[in-house]
Amino acid sequence: MRRSAIIVLLLGFIAAVGIAAENPLSIELVSESTGIQPGKPFYVGLHLRHPGGYHTYWKFPGVVGMPTRIKWNLPEGWKAGEIEWPEPERVSMFQIKAQGFHGEKLLPIKITPPKDLQPGRTVKLEGKATWMCCGRDCNPGFKDLSIEIPITAEEAPPDRNWSTLFAESLASVARKSEEWITEAERNGNEIVLRVRPASERAKLHFREIRDVTFFTEDGLIDPNKPESVSRTGSEIVLTQTISEHAPKPMPRRLIGIVQTPQGWLPEGKPRSITISVRLPEH
Repeated sequence: MRRSAIIVLLLGFIAAVGIAAENPLSIELVSESTGIQPGKPFYVGLHLRHPGGYHTYWKFPGVVGMPTRIKWNLPEGWKAGEIEWPEPERVSMFQIKAQGFHGEKLLPIKITPPKDLQPGRTVKLEGKATWMCCGRDCNPGFKDLSIEIPITAEEAPPDRNWSTLFAESLASVARKSEEWITEAERNGNEIVLRVRPASERAKLHFREIRDVTFFTEDGLIDPNKPESVSRTGSEIVLTQTISEHAPKPMPRRLIGIVQTPQGWLPEGKPRSITISVRLPEH
């Protein structure tokens, strides 16, 4: 209910500020492969181009915005996974800090075709995309998207127009790391997160890490509130404010992504790792 109220207020604010005549976001459906083999999963993606100064939103935007989605209308027997979200960025809507994307982005989605496809034919994949693109103004958008891909008996080569972007997007999806230890506790209306190196590689790289940002996946933390980052000789400490719109009852775990531009390991990657940390009962 709290989230719904926020969206209603947001839409009212958008109406007051103004909506562009044409949605500024360029969006299309693209495929990593030039052909599909029966029964073999492959990726398609929502390719986004944001004009300068505009952004769309990550899977959990924060206290404003709405994530980009696609509602599929696939042929019988086809299955689509969820969007595999690349690591988010900090964005601002009318000075409110949120979680989203700038520039050129690709949101990958795994598609599994049925095993009884007939090579030599072409399949059309269709869906309706919805999004919110904000910058100087805010623009809710929707568009029917489609792509036609041939069915092949043998493995088809990757589409050179998109293969690099698919590889980069999938590589930036945050994943769990066993090379860092995380602990969290509640202190009044704040959550204190401690991050410590566990492996020798992480310990060697620890002194290079200067900037760390937390991205919430369930709204427990308010991205619009200041985040305090400090460090000792053995750990990084993030102090964050619990959102007034946090889920009720209070979650038992802190779920999200910790990100550093210096990377979490000596090679500078990954930049983002997922965490799910137990919160002691308060």
